[in-house]
Amino acid sequence: MFFKDTRSVIPHDILNRMGEPFFTTKENGTGLGIMISKQIIETHNGSVHFWSDEMGTIIEVIIPITSRSFT
Repeated sequence: MFFKDTRSVIPHDILNRMGEPFFTTKENGTGLGIMISKQIIETHNGSVHFWSDEMGTIIEVIIPITSRSFT
């Protein structure tokens, strides 16, 4: 699954820090939302990838499906 925003471009210096604990661009943010979400996905053997260029930003979330998922 992926999410795409064609209106927003994230600068590379910020993109490289996404998921880093306590890193935020919000005035009142904690910098934990993406980090915790990424940890949950990775705990389930998944992965999260971020891309951004002049065409927009894509966040890709990969979560494998196993036979245990359906029991």
